[in-house]
Amino acid sequence: MAEISGRIHDDWMEDVDERQEQVRAARLKPVDEFVGMQLRKERRKRHMSLVDVSASLGVSYQQLQKYERAQSRVAVSTLYRLAELYEFKMEHFFEAISQEVALRNRDGAPLGDVGEDSQIGVLVAEANPADEKMTRSALSNIDKLDVLCVHDGCQILDVLKYKTLCPHFPKPSIVFLDIYIPKRDGISVLKELKREENTKDIPVIVTTDNISDELVSRAYKLGAAGYILKTPDYNAFKESIVNCVKYWTETVIVPKDLRCG
Repeated sequence: MAEISGRIHDDWMEDVDERQEQVRAARLKPVDEFVGMQLRKERRKRHMSLVDVSASLGVSYQQLQKYERAQSRVAVSTLYRLAELYEFKMEHFFEAISQEVALRNRDGAPLGDVGEDSQIGVLVAEANPADEKMTRSALSNIDKLDVLCVHDGCQILDVLKYKTLCPHFPKPSIVFLDIYIPKRDGISVLKELKREENTKDIPVIVTTDNISDELVSRAYKLGAAGYILKTPDYNAFKESIVNCVKYWTETVIVPKDLRCG
C-alpha cells in the first residue's frame, strides 16, 4: 500500500498543472456533477480513501478523482463496479439523481453536497493497516463524521498544507497522527503543521504505542492537543478515540471553521 501511495503521489505532483487546466475547462452536465458528488459521499461514508478505491478496482487515483469532480463521465461498467464496492443499489442511486436534477431544473441552483455542511472532518494518518482498521472502527461509533485516511507524512501535508491531495476534503476538526508514519515522521509533520497559519489551529492527537516521557513531552511542546496510546484492548482504545472526538467537537468551543469542516 505504501508503494502504491508513493507512485500515486509522484504521478500527482508531475501532473498538477495539466489537471488544474482540466478543472477550468471541464463543463459537464448536472447529472455528472451529481454522480461525482454521490460517489464521493458513498466513499467517505465507508471511510475509504481514493487510494483504497484505486487499489481495489485497479483504476488510477487520478481517474477516480476526475469522476468525483465531474471532470470525466463514469462508464456504466465502472459505475457498477463502484456500486459493488460501496454496496449500494443502482436503482436507488439513479432515483436520487432524478430527484436532484429535477430540483436543479426547478430552482436553477447548483448541485451541492446534501447534508455535507453538518459533517465533522476527521483526518487519520496511519501507516499500519491493522491500526487503521481499528481506528476506523472506533470512529464508526460517532455520527456525522467525514473521515479521510492517509498513509504517510507527505500525504498529510499534501491534504492540509498544499491542497494537492483530496482538495475537496474540508478542513478537519481533528487529526489523528501516527507518530511513526513513513516518509515524514509524525514529529516532523506536527512541527510543520503548527508552523503554518492555516493549520496551526487544528487539534492534532498523536497516536502511538510508545509512551516514553521524552516523546510525550516533545509532542506536547510542539503543539500536540493529545497523546493516545494504541493499546491492544480495542474497547479501551475506542473509548479514548470517541472521547477525544467528542471533547473537541462537542465539549469545548472552537473556531467556526473547525466545527464542521
